[in-house]
Amino acid sequence: MLKLLRLEWKKNRIASYFKSLIICIVGIFAAVALMAVGSGDEKMFQDYTDFMSLTNILIRIVFIIFASVILSRLVIDEYKNKTVQLLFTYPLKRKKIILAKLSLVFGFCFFSIMIATIMINIAVYFLNPMMNLFETSVEIQEMVATIPSTFIHAFMIAGVSLIPLYFGMRKKSTASTITSAVLIGFVINTTVSNGGTSASLFQFIGVPIIMCLLGLIIGYLSYYKVDKVDLI
Repeated sequence: MLKLLRLEWKKNRIASYFKSLIICIVGIFAAVALMAVGSGDEKMFQDYTDFMSLTNILIRIVFIIFASVILSRLVIDEYKNKTVQLLFTYPLKRKKIILAKLSLVFGFCFFSIMIATIMINIAVYFLNPMMNLFETSVEIQEMVATIPSTFIHAFMIAGVSLIPLYFGMRKKSTASTITSAVLIGFVINTTVSNGGTSASLFQFIGVPIIMCLLGLIIGYLSYYKVDKVDLI
């Protein structure tokens, strides 16, 4: 399985996406930091939690879409262009091939979110004293305390990132895959308010759990039914 993962990694040049990953991380931090600095004396963010709340929303949206681009390249395009037929002539079970592809998408999304969150936390820790991004100071212990929740959220979003597979496979369409990812990313991070307080749907724990399970089920069904899929 590891050999198959390495083969898919090299064949699809997944390492080339790391440049785009860094650009996304810098872009997310820059966008939120500019909003913080541009708010003037009346700070947009009161503390570290407020700052990271918006940052995490952008991270989730960006990497759900990012994962759909990789999903399109690894799975949808190969069905669309019929190149998957060549893969299925290899002396390997179809299920192992599709499992390797979906594992790469899941893993890339998971680790991208973890890396992005860690890098932005480091940037906040060192740049906040100079840029005054939010009113109160932040301690390293406060950042470390968010690691468990970041891990769980990254896992759930990685599961959610497999949902566009359903829409993409219906028409063998890259556009459908990415469009559905954009819609899912914005819907799951939609902010709701009761007039006094506001929160994104992702903060209602049942929503990301259900969406994650749905993504994992779609991935499993694609894996389970791959031997029955008509490639013509």
